[in-house]
Amino acid sequence: MPVDERTTKGAERCDQHPTRPAVGTCDGCGRSLCLSCAVPVRGRLLGAECLPEPLAERPAPRRRLPLAGTNLLTGAAFGLALLATALPWTRFGVGSGIFGAWRTSPAWAFLAATAALTGAAVWVARQMLPGGDRRTFDVALAALGALVAVASVLAIWHPPAFSRVWIGPWVGVVAGICAGWASLVSLRRARAAQPVRV
Repeated sequence: MPVDERTTKGAERCDQHPTRPAVGTCDGCGRSLCLSCAVPVRGRLLGAECLPEPLAERPAPRRRLPLAGTNLLTGAAFGLALLATALPWTRFGVGSGIFGAWRTSPAWAFLAATAALTGAAVWVARQMLPGGDRRTFDVALAALGALVAVASVLAIWHPPAFSRVWIGPWVGVVAGICAGWASLVSLRRARAAQPVRV
């Protein structure tokens, strides 16, 4: 027996192209495949006949917080901002004690408290709206969240004379950032869900 005949007899051949050596078998049907017939798909080796089904399968979408969840997160953040206004904003002097932000002497603290209360009221009004376009509310909530955060940072940088910053403004910064971020996410998702008008 010639050498060429022995090597071709021992080697497996492609079912579609009998003159070509097989490089593997189809994971779908088990047929032998040559290099031109073998298609790698998501870690599997498939032939042309078995391709449509795996290609039609879509990977699971990335999980993310639903739109209602971001709305609730906004409300919780403004609730936390209101709680921050009830905490002491300074260790001693003006702004110490319960409801330290509501004293008009530390102006930045009072601004943060007013923005937190307004944000909570706007969020409640948004919940009472039966439907329709809520993007205006989301823009207002994002702006109010940013105002709470900025006013709290300014209250940290400029505390009243002869006093030190306490826990209230730090909680206000976190709550304002969370409220602004959640409102912007809600706004972006509402815009993405809006149908395109031609």
